[in-house]
Amino acid sequence: MKFTAEQLPGVRRFTEVHARRYKVGADLIGDLVIAVNEIATNAVRHGSPHAQLRMWAQDGCVVAEIHDRGTWMPSADPGGNPPSPEAEGGMGIWVARQICSAVHIRTGINGTVVRLELSPTARYI
Repeated sequence: MKFTAEQLPGVRRFTEVHARRYKVGADLIGDLVIAVNEIATNAVRHGSPHAQLRMWAQDGCVVAEIHDRGTWMPSADPGGNPPSPEAEGGMGIWVARQICSAVHIRTGINGTVVRLELSPTARYI
């Protein structure tokens, strides 16, 4: 699914529909929607006005991959620590890491790809 900032509600619906299709437990669907929404919002806010979301099932996990044309130099462990309570932003990757089983970030000349993996037994803290 290709999307812009105005289409973020559609990203959330797409995520929910595909999560159900891939048999994500009802108790985890909302969590996955939140994680994908956070990363998709980052993609159109910081990356490029047009981004893309792909989802599939692999090895017992549901995978959501968000790609944008922006590049950046992430810290050694982006989202590894929670933002300060006074922060007005910077929560997206941290939130996704709390929800998902794995978060992988790849950035280069072709843009940035954030891959979220959610196992059926995932539980955030």
